[in-house]
Amino acid sequence: MYSYIFGVLKEVGTDYIIVDNNGIGYCINTAVAALVDLPDLEDDVKVYTQLIHKEDSMMLYGFTSRADLEVFNMLLSVSGIGPKAAIAILGQMTVDDLKFAIVSGDATAISKAPGVGKKTAERIIIDLKDKIGFVEALDNHINSTMTRRPTRGEDSYTSIRQEVIDALQSLGYSAKDAKKALDKMTITESSTTEQLLTDTLKQISFL
Repeated sequence: MYSYIFGVLKEVGTDYIIVDNNGIGYCINTAVAALVDLPDLEDDVKVYTQLIHKEDSMMLYGFTSRADLEVFNMLLSVSGIGPKAAIAILGQMTVDDLKFAIVSGDATAISKAPGVGKKTAERIIIDLKDKIGFVEALDNHINSTMTRRPTRGEDSYTSIRQEVIDALQSLGYSAKDAKKALDKMTITESSTTEQLLTDTLKQISFL
């Protein structure tokens, strides 16, 4: 019913914001910690919203990022996940971190959200893993947690190797296999963590 609401930010609570649009104050449920670039009070804000009907109420949920809203709706498609749990998850971790946790099968990271147990986290992974692109999730995770280095000295050579090993271990590979695959790679001045990880993933599949 409401794709988004544009108006003046009037109030920010722990789990809601109020946006004034032409004299009407919309109370939008959200995880404030998940809101991207939330402006100051009395400034304009655009919130992407989802109206959810229940037997005895209508609740408006929203995010300042369309990507967050899309993932929120994906979470709602999982059996046993309601708006409160979906909001809790997105308040605990970023969209990129959540997608990476799903594709890498990291139920522990997801279950850190309040009210989300290990079994629920595992159900999220099973239901959503095929709906999230592995390469995109991996690239976004790397971009948000690792820094490109323009030159390579001895220290930076060691650093880029360790970054790739850490990324591979987070995907479930052992440190031994990660190092073995990396030994077959060539690291040059122009090497980036992203490209080296992609090449190593191809190599490790043959071990």
